[in-house]
Amino acid sequence: MKGEYTETHKPEYETVLALGGLCMNDDVESLFQMNEILNRAGMDTISAGSTVAFAIECYERGIITKEDTGGLELKWGNSVAMKELVKKMIAREGIGDLLADGSKFAAERIGKNAIQCAMHAGGQDLPMHDSRNDPGYALHYSVEPTPGRHTIGAQLYYEMYQLWRRVKGIPKPKLLYHKNAKYEAGVDKAERAAACSKFMNVVNGAGLCMFSAFIGVHRLPIFEWLNAATGWNKSPNDYMETGARIQTLRQAFNIKHGLTPKSFVVPDRVLGRKPLVEGANKGRSVAIEPMMRDYWRLFGWDEGTGVPKAESLKQLGIESK
Repeated sequence: MKGEYTETHKPEYETVLALGGLCMNDDVESLFQMNEILNRAGMDTISAGSTVAFAIECYERGIITKEDTGGLELKWGNSVAMKELVKKMIAREGIGDLLADGSKFAAERIGKNAIQCAMHAGGQDLPMHDSRNDPGYALHYSVEPTPGRHTIGAQLYYEMYQLWRRVKGIPKPKLLYHKNAKYEAGVDKAERAAACSKFMNVVNGAGLCMFSAFIGVHRLPIFEWLNAATGWNKSPNDYMETGARIQTLRQAFNIKHGLTPKSFVVPDRVLGRKPLVEGANKGRSVAIEPMMRDYWRLFGWDEGTGVPKAESLKQLGIESK
Protein backbone atom coordinates (compact mmCIF):
# COMPACT_ATOMS: atom_id res chain seq x y z
CA MET A 1 0.00 0.00 0.00
CA LYS A 2 1.33 3.41 -0.94
CA GLY A 3 1.06 6.61 1.05
CA GLU A 4 1.30 7.67 4.64
CA TYR A 5 0.93 4.20 6.14
CA THR A 6 2.32 1.13 4.39
CA GLU A 7 0.60 -1.42 6.61
CA THR A 8 -2.96 -1.56 7.87
CA HIS A 9 -5.81 -4.01 8.35
CA LYS A 10 -8.78 -4.62 6.09
CA PRO A 11 -11.61 -2.07 6.43
CA GLU A 12 -14.94 -3.48 7.54
CA TYR A 13 -18.14 -3.38 5.48
CA GLU A 14 -19.47 -0.20 7.06
CA THR A 15 -16.18 1.61 6.44
CA VAL A 16 -15.90 0.48 2.83
CA LEU A 17 -19.39 1.69 1.97
CA ALA A 18 -19.30 4.88 4.05
CA LEU A 19 -16.01 6.08 2.55
CA GLY A 20 -16.49 4.26 -0.74
CA GLY A 21 -19.87 3.89 -2.43
CA LEU A 22 -21.58 6.58 -0.35
CA CYS A 23 -19.02 9.09 -1.65
CA MET A 24 -18.80 7.47 -5.12
CA ASN A 25 -15.17 6.72 -4.34
CA ASP A 26 -13.68 3.72 -6.13
CA ASP A 27 -10.08 4.35 -5.05
CA VAL A 28 -9.45 1.24 -2.95
CA GLU A 29 -6.09 2.44 -1.65
CA SER A 30 -7.72 5.56 -0.24
CA LEU A 31 -10.18 3.40 1.74
CA PHE A 32 -7.29 1.64 3.48
CA GLN A 33 -5.57 4.94 4.14
CA MET A 34 -8.62 6.75 5.54
CA ASN A 35 -9.56 3.72 7.63
CA GLU A 36 -6.10 3.69 9.18
CA ILE A 37 -6.03 7.44 9.80
CA LEU A 38 -9.47 7.41 11.43
CA ASN A 39 -8.71 4.37 13.58
CA ARG A 40 -5.48 5.92 14.83
CA ALA A 41 -7.46 9.05 15.76
CA GLY A 42 -10.18 7.04 17.52
CA MET A 43 -12.80 8.44 15.16
CA ASP A 44 -15.81 6.48 13.92
CA THR A 45 -15.47 5.57 10.25
CA ILE A 46 -19.23 5.31 9.66
CA SER A 47 -20.00 8.81 10.93
CA ALA A 48 -16.90 10.18 9.22
CA GLY A 49 -17.89 8.75 5.84
CA SER A 50 -21.47 9.95 6.20
CA THR A 51 -20.26 13.44 7.12
CA VAL A 52 -17.83 13.54 4.20
CA ALA A 53 -20.70 12.57 1.88
CA PHE A 54 -22.78 15.35 3.43
CA ALA A 55 -19.99 17.86 2.77
CA ILE A 56 -19.61 16.69 -0.83
CA GLU A 57 -23.32 17.07 -1.50
CA CYS A 58 -23.28 20.55 0.05
CA TYR A 59 -20.34 21.45 -2.19
CA GLU A 60 -21.98 20.03 -5.31
CA ARG A 61 -25.16 22.00 -4.55
CA GLY A 62 -23.24 25.23 -3.98
CA ILE A 63 -24.18 25.40 -0.29
CA ILE A 64 -20.46 25.53 0.57
CA THR A 65 -17.70 26.74 -1.74
CA LYS A 66 -14.01 26.17 -2.39
CA GLU A 67 -13.34 29.14 -0.15
CA ASP A 68 -15.21 27.42 2.69
CA THR A 69 -13.30 24.16 2.20
CA GLY A 70 -9.87 25.78 2.28
CA GLY A 71 -9.27 25.01 -1.38
CA LEU A 72 -10.50 21.40 -1.39
CA GLU A 73 -12.56 20.47 -4.41
CA LEU A 74 -15.16 18.24 -2.77
CA LYS A 75 -16.46 16.38 -5.80
CA TRP A 76 -17.96 12.90 -5.74
CA GLY A 77 -15.15 10.36 -5.98
CA ASN A 78 -12.31 12.83 -5.32
CA SER A 79 -10.40 10.56 -2.93
CA VAL A 80 -7.49 12.99 -2.54
CA ALA A 81 -9.80 15.74 -1.30
CA MET A 82 -11.68 13.25 0.90
CA LYS A 83 -8.47 12.15 2.61
CA GLU A 84 -7.46 15.75 3.29
CA LEU A 85 -10.93 16.52 4.62
CA VAL A 86 -10.74 13.56 7.02
CA LYS A 87 -7.42 14.90 8.34
CA LYS A 88 -8.97 18.34 8.83
CA MET A 89 -11.88 16.78 10.73
CA ILE A 90 -9.50 14.91 13.04
CA ALA A 91 -7.47 18.06 13.68
CA ARG A 92 -10.59 20.27 13.86
CA GLU A 93 -8.89 22.52 11.37
CA GLY A 94 -10.80 24.90 9.09
CA ILE A 95 -13.91 23.27 7.66
CA GLY A 96 -12.92 20.14 9.58
CA ASP A 97 -13.87 21.89 12.80
CA LEU A 98 -17.32 22.55 11.34
CA LEU A 99 -17.77 18.90 10.35
CA ALA A 100 -16.15 17.06 13.26
CA ASP A 101 -19.36 16.71 15.28
CA GLY A 102 -21.34 15.11 12.44
CA SER A 103 -23.62 16.19 9.64
CA LYS A 104 -26.59 17.43 11.72
CA PHE A 105 -24.56 19.88 13.78
CA ALA A 106 -22.60 20.99 10.71
CA ALA A 107 -25.86 21.61 8.83
CA GLU A 108 -27.21 23.73 11.66
CA ARG A 109 -24.09 25.88 11.58
CA ILE A 110 -24.01 26.16 7.79
CA GLY A 111 -27.70 26.98 7.34
CA LYS A 112 -28.82 27.50 3.71
CA ASN A 113 -31.08 24.42 4.03
CA ALA A 114 -28.00 22.19 4.37
CA ILE A 115 -30.05 19.99 6.72
CA GLN A 116 -31.62 18.37 3.64
CA CYS A 117 -28.22 16.79 2.95
CA ALA A 118 -27.72 15.43 6.49
CA MET A 119 -28.72 11.78 6.91
CA HIS A 120 -28.92 11.29 10.67
CA ALA A 121 -31.17 10.27 13.56
CA GLY A 122 -31.02 12.64 16.50
CA GLY A 123 -27.57 13.82 15.43
CA GLN A 124 -26.16 10.31 14.91
CA ASP A 125 -25.05 9.79 11.31
CA LEU A 126 -26.66 6.66 9.94
CA PRO A 127 -25.00 3.31 9.25
CA MET A 128 -24.89 1.61 5.88
CA HIS A 129 -28.16 -0.36 6.20
CA ASP A 130 -30.86 1.06 3.94
CA SER A 131 -34.25 1.16 5.63
CA ARG A 132 -35.93 1.27 2.23
CA ASN A 133 -34.88 -2.36 1.95
CA ASP A 134 -35.79 -3.31 5.54
CA PRO A 135 -38.18 -0.82 7.22
CA GLY A 136 -37.26 -2.26 10.60
CA TYR A 137 -34.02 -0.30 10.43
CA ALA A 138 -35.90 2.98 10.00
CA LEU A 139 -38.01 2.21 13.04
CA HIS A 140 -35.08 1.35 15.29
CA TYR A 141 -33.02 4.28 13.99
CA SER A 142 -35.90 6.54 15.04
CA VAL A 143 -37.17 5.10 18.34
CA GLU A 144 -34.11 3.81 20.17
CA PRO A 145 -32.99 6.02 23.09
CA THR A 146 -29.58 5.95 21.41
CA PRO A 147 -30.81 6.48 17.84
CA GLY A 148 -29.29 5.65 14.49
CA ARG A 149 -27.92 2.22 15.46
CA HIS A 150 -28.00 -0.84 13.21
CA THR A 151 -27.11 -3.19 16.08
CA ILE A 152 -30.50 -3.49 17.77
CA GLY A 153 -33.19 -4.69 15.44
CA ALA A 154 -34.69 -4.99 11.99
CA GLN A 155 -37.34 -7.19 10.46
CA LEU A 156 -34.58 -9.55 9.34
CA TYR A 157 -33.01 -9.56 12.81
CA TYR A 158 -36.29 -10.61 14.41
CA GLU A 159 -36.47 -13.58 12.07
CA MET A 160 -32.90 -14.57 12.96
CA TYR A 161 -33.32 -14.16 16.74
CA GLN A 162 -36.33 -16.55 16.57
CA LEU A 163 -37.54 -15.31 19.93
CA TRP A 164 -40.99 -16.86 19.47
CA ARG A 165 -39.38 -20.26 20.12
CA ARG A 166 -38.72 -19.30 23.76
CA VAL A 167 -40.75 -16.17 24.55
CA LYS A 168 -44.51 -16.52 24.98
CA GLY A 169 -46.96 -14.17 23.32
CA ILE A 170 -44.90 -12.72 20.49
CA PRO A 171 -45.68 -13.28 16.78
CA LYS A 172 -44.10 -15.91 14.60
CA PRO A 173 -43.45 -14.68 11.03
CA LYS A 174 -44.94 -16.55 8.12
CA LEU A 175 -42.55 -18.81 6.29
CA LEU A 176 -43.29 -16.99 3.03
CA TYR A 177 -44.62 -13.48 2.48
CA HIS A 178 -44.61 -10.89 -0.29
CA LYS A 179 -41.97 -8.19 -0.08
CA ASN A 180 -44.68 -5.51 -0.09
CA ALA A 181 -45.86 -6.74 3.32
CA LYS A 182 -42.66 -5.39 4.91
CA TYR A 183 -43.75 -1.82 4.19
CA GLU A 184 -47.24 -2.08 5.65
CA ALA A 185 -47.56 -0.59 9.13
CA GLY A 186 -49.21 -2.82 11.72
CA VAL A 187 -49.09 -3.75 15.37
CA ASP A 188 -47.26 -6.96 14.50
CA LYS A 189 -44.33 -4.93 13.15
CA ALA A 190 -44.17 -2.95 16.38
CA GLU A 191 -44.40 -6.12 18.49
CA ARG A 192 -41.41 -7.57 16.68
CA ALA A 193 -39.41 -4.35 16.97
CA ALA A 194 -40.19 -4.05 20.69
CA ALA A 195 -39.11 -7.65 21.20
CA CYS A 196 -35.80 -6.93 19.42
CA SER A 197 -35.17 -3.92 21.66
CA LYS A 198 -35.92 -5.86 24.86
CA PHE A 199 -33.86 -8.87 23.79
CA MET A 200 -30.82 -6.83 22.77
CA ASN A 201 -30.89 -5.02 26.11
CA VAL A 202 -30.54 -8.46 27.72
CA VAL A 203 -27.83 -9.51 25.25
CA ASN A 204 -25.87 -6.30 25.78
CA GLY A 205 -26.36 -6.45 29.53
CA ALA A 206 -24.94 -9.97 29.52
CA GLY A 207 -21.94 -8.85 27.47
CA LEU A 208 -22.73 -11.17 24.57
CA CYS A 209 -22.22 -10.53 20.86
CA MET A 210 -25.04 -9.57 18.53
CA PHE A 211 -23.72 -11.96 15.88
CA SER A 212 -24.07 -14.88 18.27
CA ALA A 213 -27.71 -13.87 18.78
CA PHE A 214 -28.28 -14.26 15.04
CA ILE A 215 -28.11 -18.05 15.35
CA GLY A 216 -31.37 -17.94 17.31
CA VAL A 217 -32.31 -18.34 20.97
CA HIS A 218 -32.95 -22.04 20.48
CA ARG A 219 -29.22 -22.40 19.75
CA LEU A 220 -27.91 -19.66 22.06
CA PRO A 221 -29.12 -20.56 25.59
CA ILE A 222 -28.71 -17.03 26.94
CA PHE A 223 -31.55 -17.33 29.44
CA GLU A 224 -30.15 -20.57 30.88
CA TRP A 225 -26.64 -19.13 31.03
CA LEU A 226 -27.86 -16.09 32.96
CA ASN A 227 -29.75 -18.31 35.42
CA ALA A 228 -26.68 -20.52 35.88
CA ALA A 229 -24.41 -17.53 36.45
CA THR A 230 -26.73 -15.72 38.86
CA GLY A 231 -28.57 -18.51 40.64
CA TRP A 232 -31.84 -17.04 39.47
CA ASN A 233 -34.74 -19.03 38.11
CA LYS A 234 -36.16 -16.49 35.68
CA SER A 235 -38.14 -17.39 32.57
CA PRO A 236 -37.45 -15.96 29.09
CA ASN A 237 -40.47 -13.67 29.57
CA ASP A 238 -38.98 -12.45 32.87
CA TYR A 239 -35.80 -11.50 31.06
CA MET A 240 -37.76 -9.74 28.33
CA GLU A 241 -39.45 -7.68 31.07
CA THR A 242 -35.97 -6.78 32.31
CA GLY A 243 -35.18 -5.66 28.77
CA ALA A 244 -38.32 -3.50 28.79
CA ARG A 245 -37.27 -1.96 32.12
CA ILE A 246 -33.83 -1.11 30.70
CA GLN A 247 -35.39 0.43 27.59
CA THR A 248 -37.79 2.54 29.64
CA LEU A 249 -35.00 3.73 31.95
CA ARG A 250 -32.95 4.78 28.93
CA GLN A 251 -35.92 6.66 27.47
CA ALA A 252 -36.67 8.32 30.81
CA PHE A 253 -33.02 9.41 31.07
CA ASN A 254 -33.32 11.17 27.71
CA ILE A 255 -36.55 12.90 28.74
CA LYS A 256 -34.99 14.02 32.02
CA HIS A 257 -32.18 15.69 30.09
CA GLY A 258 -34.44 17.52 27.67
CA LEU A 259 -34.24 15.29 24.60
CA THR A 260 -37.38 15.04 22.46
CA PRO A 261 -37.99 11.51 21.12
CA LYS A 262 -39.87 12.77 18.05
CA SER A 263 -36.74 14.67 16.98
CA PHE A 264 -34.98 11.34 16.39
CA VAL A 265 -37.05 10.39 13.33
CA VAL A 266 -34.90 9.89 10.24
CA PRO A 267 -35.11 12.26 7.24
CA ASP A 268 -37.59 11.77 4.41
CA ARG A 269 -34.89 10.60 2.00
CA VAL A 270 -34.11 7.65 4.28
CA LEU A 271 -37.82 6.77 4.33
CA GLY A 272 -38.21 6.84 0.54
CA ARG A 273 -40.01 10.17 0.36
CA LYS A 274 -39.97 10.67 -2.61
CA PRO A 275 -39.53 7.00 -3.60
CA LEU A 276 -36.63 5.98 -5.83
CA VAL A 277 -37.54 5.72 -9.50
CA GLU A 278 -35.09 2.93 -10.30
CA GLY A 279 -33.08 0.22 -8.58
CA ALA A 280 -33.94 -2.55 -6.11
CA ASN A 281 -35.96 -0.25 -3.86
CA LYS A 282 -37.85 1.48 -6.65
CA GLY A 283 -41.16 2.85 -5.41
CA ARG A 284 -40.50 1.87 -1.78
CA SER A 285 -41.36 4.15 1.15
CA VAL A 286 -41.67 3.54 4.88
CA ALA A 287 -44.75 4.53 6.91
CA ILE A 288 -42.69 5.45 9.96
CA GLU A 289 -45.23 7.49 11.95
CA PRO A 290 -47.76 4.70 12.70
CA MET A 291 -44.87 2.29 13.38
CA MET A 292 -43.42 4.69 15.96
CA ARG A 293 -46.78 5.23 17.63
CA ASP A 294 -47.40 1.48 17.91
CA TYR A 295 -43.90 0.87 19.26
CA TRP A 296 -44.19 3.58 21.93
CA ARG A 297 -47.65 2.36 22.96
CA LEU A 298 -46.42 -1.23 23.38
CA PHE A 299 -43.77 0.00 25.82
CA GLY A 300 -46.36 1.96 27.78
CA TRP A 301 -45.07 5.30 26.54
CA ASP A 302 -47.23 8.13 25.25
CA GLU A 303 -47.84 7.25 21.61
CA GLY A 304 -47.70 10.89 20.54
CA THR A 305 -44.55 11.95 22.37
CA GLY A 306 -42.61 8.83 23.34
CA VAL A 307 -42.60 9.87 27.02
CA PRO A 308 -42.98 6.90 29.44
CA LYS A 309 -46.30 7.03 31.30
CA ALA A 310 -46.36 7.13 35.11
CA GLU A 311 -48.35 3.89 35.32
CA SER A 312 -45.81 2.11 33.10
CA LEU A 313 -42.93 3.29 35.29
CA LYS A 314 -44.77 2.02 38.36
CA GLN A 315 -45.54 -1.33 36.74
CA LEU A 316 -41.84 -1.81 35.94
CA GLY A 317 -40.81 -0.83 39.46
CA ILE A 318 -39.25 2.45 38.35
CA GLU A 319 -39.91 5.42 40.59
CA SER A 320 -40.70 8.64 38.79
CA LYS A 321 -38.63 11.55 40.10
